[in-house]
Amino acid sequence: MKLIYSEDHRGHAGAMEMRYDEMIPMSECPERMDAIMGALAEAGFTDIVAPNPHGLDVVHQIHDPAFVNFLERCYPLWEAEFGPGHFATAYTFGMRGMDQVPNASVHSMLSCYTFDVCAPFVEGTWKAINAAKDIALTGVDLMQAGESAVFSVCRPAGHHASQDLAGGYCYLNNAAIAAQAHLNAGSSRVALLDIDYHHGNGTQRIFYDRADVFFASLHCRPQDEYPFLMGYETEVGAGEGKGYNLNLPMPRGTDYAEWGKALQIALDRIVAYAPDVLVVSLGVDTFEGDPVGGFSLQSPDYVDVGKRLASIGLPTHFVMEGGYAMDALGKNVTNIITGYSEGAAEYSAGTDRK
Repeated sequence: MKLIYSEDHRGHAGAMEMRYDEMIPMSECPERMDAIMGALAEAGFTDIVAPNPHGLDVVHQIHDPAFVNFLERCYPLWEAEFGPGHFATAYTFGMRGMDQVPNASVHSMLSCYTFDVCAPFVEGTWKAINAAKDIALTGVDLMQAGESAVFSVCRPAGHHASQDLAGGYCYLNNAAIAAQAHLNAGSSRVALLDIDYHHGNGTQRIFYDRADVFFASLHCRPQDEYPFLMGYETEVGAGEGKGYNLNLPMPRGTDYAEWGKALQIALDRIVAYAPDVLVVSLGVDTFEGDPVGGFSLQSPDYVDVGKRLASIGLPTHFVMEGGYAMDALGKNVTNIITGYSEGAAEYSAGTDRK
């Protein structure tokens, strides 16, 4: 499987985050990519492709152009006010009864376009965001050129980012951008499966009233976990999108036996939807030892996850999301890719025999 990867993510580093009652170094750090790429290489996945530059046309189909402009301008505006060496984050957030149209102040923009304190900006943030988008879109290009499965190793992640809001370590929604690009390239339907521990609230919001993308999310229930306000089973889509949004929330402590049942429900719905391509928002913060998670999946479970994803026989585009247990992160991601590769070979052999 080809891995699309860029070192341009490294400059997005050095900020802090508020975790409930303390200020701590960001869990979302460059070392995550070192763990992932190192483990993939050890397992023999060494076909690394650099991303090709893409413009913002597809991005603007998913995100408000004014929001995208803010992402690019935020740190330079912050630096002009405070000087270099600081990280930018919102002091207030737009709430009910407040004007949601930003003025020329960077503080106003941060208040309007971010929804939590986990979307900081440093000097290298936009470069990383832009590269992650290119990594996702290059994956689409490769699949259009004949690849049946690719892995866009994106950083920063994207599934919490909606049309005009950044948060939860996410700025542009890489998986949503990839899904739109697949549609632009000729797919009539795309399924987007989010297996991150946290609900893909941004992705849901983007496609909630659309029928050309079926979105399914397996996640910790909002009563227990971030983002707290979305991810209920009752959220099934609206308008043309009604019936094309599937949430499978589970309580903290969920193990693979129960999580696997939810996965099968999602896969059955995806097969019934009959998409041309499957985009997987790949998070492994479902691991028992993850500091940002609360499920109890074990490393060997991820091999089975990969095999089950392959079992439905769809062209598959993996897009990296969360996972923060550094000692096991690389192994867990690699296990999914290994399991998928083995499962895809078995599926192909079975098809050939028929």
